[in-house]
Amino acid sequence: MKKSLLLLGVIAALAIGAPAYSQYVYLDANNDGVCTLGDNLTSATTAIAVWLNTNHDANGTTKTCAANAGQPLDIFSYDLVVHQSGTGSVTFNSYTNAASGFTQVNALTVAGADAGVGYGAPLGGNLSPGLYKLGTFNVAVTGTPVLNFIGVSSNISIPSPVTGFGSSCDASDFANTVTLSIDFTDNCGSAPGTDTKSTTWGKIKQLYH
Repeated sequence: MKKSLLLLGVIAALAIGAPAYSQYVYLDANNDGVCTLGDNLTSATTAIAVWLNTNHDANGTTKTCAANAGQPLDIFSYDLVVHQSGTGSVTFNSYTNAASGFTQVNALTVAGADAGVGYGAPLGGNLSPGLYKLGTFNVAVTGTPVLNFIGVSSNISIPSPVTGFGSSCDASDFANTVTLSIDFTDNCGSAPGTDTKSTTWGKIKQLYH
């Protein structure tokens, strides 16, 4: 029943209409640089990388700034908010930034099942549009939990309010902050501990979250 409702929700969202541009943010738990059903969390997992493609969607299609084609989809800051569910837990020990020249704006904060962190570049330190490894969550895992991104967080204990990135491109609700679930939909969290889902489920997950 849940899957049916989820699929209906995805179809309804697509029918209403999505922004004309999209980006892709994803987790990588097995260090292969992509998000697949192999990215499940186990007790052997000690690091979970976060990647962002600022100007391509999950299918690799090139995107431009919808608000103004002359504005680049570059990046000068980012915020991440993730939520854990399933069996077991993820303990967030630290976060290591990988974006060149970026410094911490919002410290890694864990509140309940959510964790968030934010980094920014100095003035004029924008990175060109493209694919970037933003950083790595250093973790300890018990059981088989699942991590997914939160677009706009309602957890007031997390300083980072959204999953998104600062850009020269105008955005919708948050000025110059291209935000998951508002300005784009493509994302990929960790896979279930038991590989019983089809690749179709993986694509639905990217579109829905």
